[in-house]
Amino acid sequence: MTLPDTGVRPPQQRRSRESLERVLHAGARVLAEKGYDGFTVAEVSRAAKVSIGSVYGRFASKDALVLEIHRRMLERLSEPTVDGVLAVGDDPALDLRGVVEGATRRFADATNAERALLRAFMLRGPVDPRIAGPGSAASHAAGRAFRTVVLTRRDEIGHPSPELAADIAYRMTYDVLSRHVMYGPTFESDSDHTWDELVSELIEASVAYLRHGGRRAPIPPAAVTRPAAAM
Repeated sequence: MTLPDTGVRPPQQRRSRESLERVLHAGARVLAEKGYDGFTVAEVSRAAKVSIGSVYGRFASKDALVLEIHRRMLERLSEPTVDGVLAVGDDPALDLRGVVEGATRRFADATNAERALLRAFMLRGPVDPRIAGPGSAASHAAGRAFRTVVLTRRDEIGHPSPELAADIAYRMTYDVLSRHVMYGPTFESDSDHTWDELVSELIEASVAYLRHGGRRAPIPPAAVTRPAAAM
């Protein structure tokens, strides 16, 4: 996936490159801990132990720094996640359940590893298309990989439309895990499930749906309306 250029001014000298890396690592920590609204260049400069002027020497604004942090996070996530999911389908020993479990766990592990930073960007995305656009593209790439892997076991899918079922299984996984990252485990329900419990149950739900979903029960014929008996 091609990621957008965020306009960072690349340093030439080693010390300047090291300073830039400190700023980016510190910025990611501040963003993960305080979210976008609590993110300030002053806080980043303190955490990175560089001057505010040094930060602005590389980034035109707070948003330019945020966008570069976002670009780097997607770089860490996108290709490794897609490659990891696709690799699951190459194992001939795995049946449908095995590939669904493997693909789901790889996606979930990648999400969980970046959950604090992802939360800041997921909450910011709805009001900032510069975050939403690349984030959506990364999700699409992961979804294509997930569907590709599931459809390698097409002969085990009982749904009348395997392509539709594979897409819905991915959407269930993505949406449930994303909500957990954004709002915590008890936003929709007062049952506090751990991340591992949620992932395990999503695997079971996806496999059951892929194997048996889409079968519509026959609709019973409408009851015949009889005219009321004459009094």
